[in-house]
Amino acid sequence: MSYLALYRKWRPYRFEDIAGQDTVIQVLLNALKSQRIPHAFLFSGPRGVGKTTTARVLAMALNCHEGVTPAPCGVCNSCLAIRQGRALDVVEIDAASHRGIDEIRELRENVKYVPLESRFKVYIIDEVHMLTPEAFNALLKTLEEPPGHVVFILATTDPKRLPETILSRCVRLFFNPIPHEVIVEQLRRIAASEEVSIEEDVLHLIARKAEGSLRDAESLLEQLLAFGEKVIPLSLAVRVLRDVETRDLDAFFALLREKDLGKALVTLEEWLSRGLGPEDIVASLVQYFRDLFVVASSTYHALFGISQSRWSDLKALAEPFDPRVFGTVLNRLRVLEGDLRRLPHARVLLEVALLDIMECLGQKVEEEKPEASGTVPSRRDFWQEVLQEVKRSKISLYAFLQLAEVRFEEPSRLVIAFGPDCQFHKESVERRENLEILEKALLRVRGEKCRIECVLRGERNTEAREVVVFEAPGKTEPVRERLREGNSPLPEILNLFSGTVVHYVPSEQPKGRWEDAELEKPDEGSPEDAG
Repeated sequence: MSYLALYRKWRPYRFEDIAGQDTVIQVLLNALKSQRIPHAFLFSGPRGVGKTTTARVLAMALNCHEGVTPAPCGVCNSCLAIRQGRALDVVEIDAASHRGIDEIRELRENVKYVPLESRFKVYIIDEVHMLTPEAFNALLKTLEEPPGHVVFILATTDPKRLPETILSRCVRLFFNPIPHEVIVEQLRRIAASEEVSIEEDVLHLIARKAEGSLRDAESLLEQLLAFGEKVIPLSLAVRVLRDVETRDLDAFFALLREKDLGKALVTLEEWLSRGLGPEDIVASLVQYFRDLFVVASSTYHALFGISQSRWSDLKALAEPFDPRVFGTVLNRLRVLEGDLRRLPHARVLLEVALLDIMECLGQKVEEEKPEASGTVPSRRDFWQEVLQEVKRSKISLYAFLQLAEVRFEEPSRLVIAFGPDCQFHKESVERRENLEILEKALLRVRGEKCRIECVLRGERNTEAREVVVFEAPGKTEPVRERLREGNSPLPEILNLFSGTVVHYVPSEQPKGRWEDAELEKPDEGSPEDAG
C-alpha cells in the first residue's frame, strides 16, 4: 500500500471524531436526526480546521445504506466509496482551479440528473470565494431552485468575498480554530500510535506554530517523523521547524533587559548563521513576548498553551514588568513584521528594532510619580505606539510629531509641546485632517477619546529673520507669516495656502540664503504695492 500522509491517515470519518468543532457538529446532528436537511450549507473558517472533512462525513450520513443517519456505518458500499474518493454522486470541486462560468454551467446541467447509486447528489465546492462574478451568477439560479436530490456544501476561508445573494441562500456554519490543548492531545495520540517518543515542549511548539490548524500541526509532526528518530527532543524540533529554543530566548531577553546591545547582536548573528531568517527570528520573538505578556497579566496557564513548568519560569522573568511594556514590544515587533515584508535590508531592520525593544524594557515601574506641577508625564512607550499608528496613516504628520514632547494635563487632555522655533510644525499638526488622524491613533492605543492641545515652549528667537508677504486666492486680506532662520518652511506654507510671493524684505543676514528654493523674484515696487 502506498504511503499516506498523516493528515490523510488520521482524517476522521465519524462526527464524534472531528476535533474542536462541537457547535457545528451538534447543529448537523440535530438536522440529521430531525430529517430537516437544507439544500445548501456554507462552511467557513480558517484552513485546516475540518471543513472538507466534515463535508465528507455529512455526505456519508446522507447516503449511508442505513438511511439518513447521524451515525453513518462507514462500512457499506456508499460510505466506503465516499471515504476512498470514488463515489460517483459526491462531487468535489476546487474553485481555485475551476472558477469560471463554463465549469458552473456544466454543474448546472449535471444537477438535473438523479443520483446514479445514492440517495443524494452532494456537491462540495472548496474555496468557493475564488469563483468569478459570472460563475457566482450562474450558480445563484441553481441555489435558488435546486432539485430535491441535490445538496450543496460550499467551503471557504474568506466568506466576506461571497456575494450576499449566495450567502442568503445557505445555512452558514462557522468553524473555529482548533484549541491549543486539543491539538496537543491529538499529536500525543498520533505519536503514541507511530511509536515515537516526543518531548512535551515539542508538542506545544508544534501546536503554537500550527496556529489553530490541526492539518498544519499534523504536517509539522510529519516533518519531524521523517528523520526516522524514535525520540524527538526539543533541540531537533527547533532546528527542523526553524524556531529558537526557549533557553536561548531567555538568555536573549536578559541581554535586552540589561541593554547589552553588543552581545545581543552577536546572538542574532549566531541565529542567522544557523540558517534562521529574520522573519523566523521575529516570529519566535513575537511568540516569546506574547507568552511573557499573558504570564504577566493572568494566572491560568492552561488557557494559553503554556506548560506549568514553563509558566513558572516565565513568571519569574516577567515579575518586574508592567504587562503594558510587553504589549508595546509586541506592537513594535508587529511593525517590524510589516517592514520585513515590504522593505529591503531585513537584517538591518531587525538589528535597529532591538534599540526600541531595549528602551521599552526600561519601563518597569507600573506607576510613574507626578511632576511638581501635578501632571503625570506621558510614558515614552505609549507615545511611540501612537507615533507608529500615525506613521501608517501619514508620514509627514509622523515627522512633525517626532519633534514634540507630550504630557497629560488631565486624564483626557493631551498637551503636545513644540520648541519655540517650531511654529510651522505646530500649525501643521493643528490642521483638522491631521488632528483627526492623531485622534484616531490615540483612540486605538488608549481605548478612549482624548482632547488635544498644541503649544509652543518658551519664546522664539526673534533675531535674524525674514518677513514675507504673500497673497492667497480667495483671501480679502494678505497673509503675513514670520519665518525662522535656517531651513525655511516657506515652500510648505505657499503650498498650504496656494499662495505666491509678492514682496520680499531681507534682514541684515547675508542675501542668497533661499537662492536654491526656486521662488519667483518679486517685482520692484513699494511695500504698499504688496497690499
